[in-house]
Amino acid sequence: MSEQKIKIDVLTLDSVQCAACGYMMESIAAMPPDVQEMIEYKEWSIKNQAGIQKFLELNGRVLPTICIEGDLVFESVIPQYEELIDELAKRAPTPEMRERILSLRDKGFDFDRIKENLEKAGAGLHTRRDSTVE
Repeated sequence: MSEQKIKIDVLTLDSVQCAACGYMMESIAAMPPDVQEMIEYKEWSIKNQAGIQKFLELNGRVLPTICIEGDLVFESVIPQYEELIDELAKRAPTPEMRERILSLRDKGFDFDRIKENLEKAGAGLHTRRDSTVE
């Protein structure tokens, strides 16, 4: 049985052309491998219909925003590593996952796999008005 993952939606204008949006995506993509195993994240660019729908669905107010389990958590504020860990832990589906996440609080960002993690999340792939999200 696979472990349930914490769902993260990153609402952006465009993580390729908007620096703040790119930094928001990178803050998630730079989480260390142990955290990456426990999360699932995706960029939602408002340059396409699916992104606009997600923005409205989550009651977005500003860009960029990180939503964790449907909660608007970091609105126009690029989080520090410890802040991300704390917010992920608050929304962990089990006490065991919560403790596992908190045990990684002193680990820090891992920038070695950031490009690979951004690609896995589809960052920058759906930023045109005519693009579609699979």
